[in-house]
Amino acid sequence: MSKVLCPKLAWGWVVVAQAANAKQLRTFARVTLAWGGTAIVCLLNSASPASAAGYALREYSLSGMGSAFAGASAQSDVPGFLSYNPATSAGVTDWDASFTINGIYPTSEASYIVATNAFGTPTGGNAAPDGVIKDAFEPGLQLRYRLSPEVTAGLSVTAPWGLSTNYNDTWAGRYYALESKLITVNTVPSLAFQATPELAVSAGLQIQYAKGTLSNALDFGTIGSLFAVPFALPTQQDGKAEFEAEDWGFGYILGALWHPSNEISIGASYRSEIRHDLRGEIDFTLDTAGVGAALSGLSGAFVDSAGSTRLTTPAVASLGASVDLSPELTLLGEAGYTWWSAFDELRIRFANPFQADVVQNYNWKDAWFASAGVRYRPTNKWTLRTGVAFDQSPTIDASRDPRIPDADRTWLAFSAGYELSPGTSLELGYGHLFIPEEPVNLTAADPDNLIRGNLIGTTNSEVDVITLQLTFR
Repeated sequence: MSKVLCPKLAWGWVVVAQAANAKQLRTFARVTLAWGGTAIVCLLNSASPASAAGYALREYSLSGMGSAFAGASAQSDVPGFLSYNPATSAGVTDWDASFTINGIYPTSEASYIVATNAFGTPTGGNAAPDGVIKDAFEPGLQLRYRLSPEVTAGLSVTAPWGLSTNYNDTWAGRYYALESKLITVNTVPSLAFQATPELAVSAGLQIQYAKGTLSNALDFGTIGSLFAVPFALPTQQDGKAEFEAEDWGFGYILGALWHPSNEISIGASYRSEIRHDLRGEIDFTLDTAGVGAALSGLSGAFVDSAGSTRLTTPAVASLGASVDLSPELTLLGEAGYTWWSAFDELRIRFANPFQADVVQNYNWKDAWFASAGVRYRPTNKWTLRTGVAFDQSPTIDASRDPRIPDADRTWLAFSAGYELSPGTSLELGYGHLFIPEEPVNLTAADPDNLIRGNLIGTTNSEVDVITLQLTFR
């Protein structure tokens, strides 16, 4: 559904732009709501692969992505920066809006030299999976409106967190992961106040919807052997567990934008963590040999039931700067810090009292982000951006797993924007993420991995991002 609807947003933007140029505010409002709703539908139907470290997504708008997010917290000339710092709504004259759509095209591969159960029996299956991270479209929406000389309002709809990996049911590491999907939609209304001619401050509410899917194979053959089921054959009698759940969560966002001079702007923002208690259903598929059924009959486990898991999307702090060297050339910089240590484990709890919790340890560490870039305006109609960024991964070698095969990444990005008319501009951008090879070293020596077994190897990936944005005022 999303791959049909999302590209059509670009054509819809042209209709919106015509309404804006004609100052038909009522038409603008109707069409904005229509395409904003379509953007939400796209977000709900397409889990984007994480293009930033961890399971984060940064490309809320092309205005930020084109310079590798350098200066994203410190610029206010266009509405696309609103998602990075709500205080940037102070830069609006009357009203403006940006619609963004990102095409995310990852490539991924892995090679596992060890894939066995806890007793050394090979699991069989493909030990060199590739293409497990799928292409996706990700839309975004930012609106700004001036309420008075001192007060402005902003609204952004983005997907700040997302994850999508999908493995074949018979691959070698199937007991650790099959499908992993996280979809978020973050709606943020905000207000900014011009406290002094140089300083604007802002606050907003995060209204976040999260939906997750997790599945993995179950080695009933090995479990049956542990419980002396006579016809159990380790790694040969697989079942499956699938968990789907959703939740609404709430948080806040704070921002400030300071202009110490006409040439310099400094922006800071803080986005709070949001705690989700995802609730849904856990479905078990038993093996055809009857081992799972025998185990279920003996223990009461492996029965479909309600389940839950807790997920805390981490807090993020950002500091950006923009320095005009000339009317044409601006230097940009950004630093960010994400409290990823909030994600220490993935624990699924079952309503069935005979089913023990399933735990996967991560123990992530807090991580830094830094970028530098430039903005160049050779004429009044053209705006060019480019930048480079380093995004530190929160993962550690001891717990990196095929669900989230993350690593440090380096961004290289550029964009070109053109003013189609006095009230409308179109921008096209490209970004590439360089991601090095990293180890996976999961062993049954960890008691939580006893049934999953041993999985040792390496994983790597890279990502291309193509972004289109229309801005109008």
